[in-house]
Amino acid sequence: MATNDFVMPKLAMAMNEGTINEWLIKDGQQVVEGDPIMTVETEKVSYDLEAPQSGFFRIVVPAGETLPVQTVIGVFADSEEELLALAAGSTSDASTAATAPAPAAKIDVATPPAPAVSSPANLPSKKEGRIIASPLAKKMAKDRDLDLHYVEGTGPNGRIVKRDILRAETSGEGRPAAQIVENFQGRAEKARIPVVGMRAAISRNMMSQMQNTATLAQQAEADITELLALRKKFAAREEQFGTKVSVNAFFIKAIACAAKQYPILNASMIGDEIVVWDNVNVAFALALPSGNGFTENLVVPVVRNADQLSVVEIDKEMKRLIAKGLDGKLTPDDMSDSTITFSTTAGIGPPGTGGTAILNGENVCLVGIGGAKQKPAEHNGEIKLRQLAPMVLMFDHRVVDGAPASRFLNHLWQCIQEPALMLA
Repeated sequence: MATNDFVMPKLAMAMNEGTINEWLIKDGQQVVEGDPIMTVETEKVSYDLEAPQSGFFRIVVPAGETLPVQTVIGVFADSEEELLALAAGSTSDASTAATAPAPAAKIDVATPPAPAVSSPANLPSKKEGRIIASPLAKKMAKDRDLDLHYVEGTGPNGRIVKRDILRAETSGEGRPAAQIVENFQGRAEKARIPVVGMRAAISRNMMSQMQNTATLAQQAEADITELLALRKKFAAREEQFGTKVSVNAFFIKAIACAAKQYPILNASMIGDEIVVWDNVNVAFALALPSGNGFTENLVVPVVRNADQLSVVEIDKEMKRLIAKGLDGKLTPDDMSDSTITFSTTAGIGPPGTGGTAILNGENVCLVGIGGAKQKPAEHNGEIKLRQLAPMVLMFDHRVVDGAPASRFLNHLWQCIQEPALMLA
């Protein structure tokens, strides 16, 4: 009998576990190699996985579970008869995943239980005795202050899983009726957004960075008038270059040049050591729609070896990564191995405004550049109207002292004001 285990894949070197965000097929369904079968969510990205082979697929672990890589989460069988025998437990070489028991019946992931009406009258009564819930469901319930004694489980043998917590949060299930009434007094609720998946990862990462780094900021204002003029010349050669070069490509090039000149800003604090990186991999902040209409998912794709690329090459790589992000196809490798970070609010906030930011991952430096505003400024001994953009340098004071940070910022400032310096 031919069966093959399907395991939680290791999508990147740093990935140790993944969450089955959604099964895109039904238990027992016949699939063709290359068909999308599931969505895996890591701390960095949500990624659709394709079937590595054709066959009949048995779901071993339901959606919502977080599991270590290489854990068996499904099984491929060559025929429907083999699949039925597998479900009956008669196949000796079938899944041995002790971390997640097989479901007692087929799981129709396409039609999850409909949420209950948000009314205390419809809340379930309190269950007594031992509560059966997945580790992820327990953690989610704790984070949301939900009482699992009031939550109905829809997993195998009544087990409470991720989808039950999400339902309970929106329906009012999981809280005693008196608490529901008290929480809604005097306020009209517009929406509830579960802090799970990428939103939860963003939240954890931001808090971790704030608590575990000694972050300082230095600010400046750069005259980008010449840079904008040069960018206009590049844009006019779109057909020649194969891309309409963006201003951000010039900024990333300038950051890479400054990082090469002052490598202590292109470093990481790993354990008790400062690791200074040789290549300059610039991560750039990218906000993607989350699908709930309120929040966005912040991701940081990486332009690798930006110090060795031309402005045109940087622009093409940025646009390739942005397109993958908008299509939901960024992989963990697309967001790994950054050595320094760039963030911009240009085109989003009011011109001339900027602000501080939070360091990204192990990077000890982040450069933020806001939108330019036309203001009077000195140029060649005269006061003229110039395009001035606010800049901020965020750095980890455990690694970088004020003097090298100022030198880095000054070099970056000069490259932006005189872009020919970085193109030489």
